[in-house]
Amino acid sequence: MDSATPASPVRKRGRPTEAGRVERRGQILDAALPVFLEYGFGTATVDRIAAAARVTKRTIYTYFGNKDGVFTEMQRRLAANVSGESLRPETLESLAARIVYGLHSAQMIGLHRLVIAESLRFPELARRLHDNGDMRHIARLADHIRAEHGQVAAAQAEQLYALLLGEDYRRRLLGLLEPVTAAEAAVHARSALAVIQLTTASLPSGAASAAGAPSP
Repeated sequence: MDSATPASPVRKRGRPTEAGRVERRGQILDAALPVFLEYGFGTATVDRIAAAARVTKRTIYTYFGNKDGVFTEMQRRLAANVSGESLRPETLESLAARIVYGLHSAQMIGLHRLVIAESLRFPELARRLHDNGDMRHIARLADHIRAEHGQVAAAQAEQLYALLLGEDYRRRLLGLLEPVTAAEAAVHARSALAVIQLTTASLPSGAASAAGAPSP
């Protein structure tokens, strides 16, 4: 009598689960950024991205359509990570500090340098970075200002974002400054918020009250 253990049935390979698709998308996007940073947008290819991600070209076309789709989704993902969109609600100050810290990261600095270098040949890259990055952060800042201080002008969120970037960010882009620490980002954010609170004193009394500043 044969006592050998019967072989386990071979599992048929079916469609990936939703979790599997999310993981695969992340795998491709993680691999894509170094490829774009090394070769630039014009020279980076789907072949190179597929090789770096260890997937087939067909997989990339299925998930993103083409190289442009990969780059656009990569921008959106990085912007979402910078402002912590997947995290629980936070204060305006902590959001501002998170944005400063995230924008100074090697990934975001690399992406911004890449877009600046390629923007004359591919102007749509700069437009998308502005829409998917800057405007996204400004919208989140505006939501938090409104939640904590009442109705305010959209210009306040834009002014705050400009202050969060500041001279340090320009120096970081030029390679003249090391990445900020979390503590330094928090100090920078508090300083920017202090300036915004001072400027609200010049608003009409109703607007100043709505922004959380004392009426004159």
